[in-house]
Amino acid sequence: MTIPSFTSYQPPQVYVTDTSIPIVVTPLVPSTVLTLVGPALGYRTAVQSLLLYAATATGLTYTGVFTTAQSGPPVITAPVVSTLTGTILTVGVDYELTVTADPSGNAGLATTTITRVNTSTNVSDGQQVSITYNYADASYYAPQVFYDQQSVINAYGQPFLSSVPVTPNASQVANPLSCAAQIAFSNGATTLICVACNPGDGTLEQQLAAAYAKVATTPAATIVVPVFTDDLTPSSGTVAAEAQSLAQALNTAMVSAYNDGFPRIGFFGLPRNYSESDIPVPTLAASIASRRLVIAYPEIVLLYNTATSTTFQASGCYLAVALGAVLSSLPVNTGITNQTVRGTGGLPQAEVTKMTNAFMNTVAASGVSVCSLNYAGALTCRQGLTTDMSAINHQEISVVRQSDSLFVAVSQGLMNAGLIGGPISANTVSAVQEAVLGILEGAVARQVIISYTNLTVVQQSYPGGNPTIISVTFQYLPAMPLNFITVQMSIDLSGGLVATQSQQNASGTGA
Repeated sequence: MTIPSFTSYQPPQVYVTDTSIPIVVTPLVPSTVLTLVGPALGYRTAVQSLLLYAATATGLTYTGVFTTAQSGPPVITAPVVSTLTGTILTVGVDYELTVTADPSGNAGLATTTITRVNTSTNVSDGQQVSITYNYADASYYAPQVFYDQQSVINAYGQPFLSSVPVTPNASQVANPLSCAAQIAFSNGATTLICVACNPGDGTLEQQLAAAYAKVATTPAATIVVPVFTDDLTPSSGTVAAEAQSLAQALNTAMVSAYNDGFPRIGFFGLPRNYSESDIPVPTLAASIASRRLVIAYPEIVLLYNTATSTTFQASGCYLAVALGAVLSSLPVNTGITNQTVRGTGGLPQAEVTKMTNAFMNTVAASGVSVCSLNYAGALTCRQGLTTDMSAINHQEISVVRQSDSLFVAVSQGLMNAGLIGGPISANTVSAVQEAVLGILEGAVARQVIISYTNLTVVQQSYPGGNPTIISVTFQYLPAMPLNFITVQMSIDLSGGLVATQSQQNASGTGA
């Protein structure tokens, strides 16, 4: 958040900014609730039994009914109406569906009624029928909180297909949002905020932007990860250009939320059909260069479908989900460097082969969080980095999180102290100082920071300043991550081995 100049009107509140000077290292040294956003199944299914009349309309139980087939994505079937004897009725011939829009314009609030066509010969007036329909009510695309995978499945559907696709190498993800949730819970997340994308919002980028906006002022949404179908199909341009646009849009949303006082970090994974020859990953990271964005690499990860007992290649967005989930489970002062990723089948052999140390160092040096197989064969994050490699306190995820946590602690702590709006008296400056001291001591006790120094609290004076402002400044020491241990070892042959034999044993001839 930027502290305004107060030359124009500003609302009374606490303004906080982090003015840390970038801590740049020399080139010789290599350098919290998880929110998931993306497409879900797209609808829920309901079965309703009712009496069908020509003169009286009968309302369907749920709002947001899809009264016609949708080509998608996602593909949604039209309602099916049948008699108790199994006769399938025809819309326009046997019955009519009428949609009444909600005054708000929200399609999820639209109501639907059904009436019999008076000339129908397949169903009599007042006869009982059954209707199976799909719907997406107002709650479907709203942010929802989950604590277990089954609740996610109940809301959005199964994560995987129930049978292997006929097309070779086709994705087996039936529901990106449910799949992401499963991976998140496998990697330590205990609470998830999920936002299903609404196809009615436009392109995928527009859908994601609308979903980001729904949690823009949600304080708990500190880690945000978008997911999408395994193979992106841009309307124009290359897949790489589409992925770059999606990553930049995520960063824009994260920066905007931070500027509004809701700090967060976005994790972005690449689609599996991303072409590094179109936009090399280091170029992608450099085009964003933000401490608000983490790019996970590689672009392909293996997932196991328990329904088909097969392993398939999925997009790197699920790797980003895993890293975000791991981070959400760790203390604020701990990043994802050397952390193990669970819930996946590892990496395809082609990815393992190309990921030499030299290759991975080049990618990571641009600000990409590279995951690789360690000596034990476990998938681990080599180093948790943001795309801003300009300074160590910008590139290290754990340091950014400590800054964010202190930011919230100070701003909300002072706001909740009941000081804003009160008269400035002789004791007000001391009251502000005591409040800040309490906040900082609490941050130290919770290991958000290690220490703080040079706390000053001063009321500005007229005419050089604004006497309604009390300015607070201090410096803090974050916990820096241990990234390197250097060891020097050498052989010492100065003490040779000596074999000795006692005189008794040497001259003895036995019993």
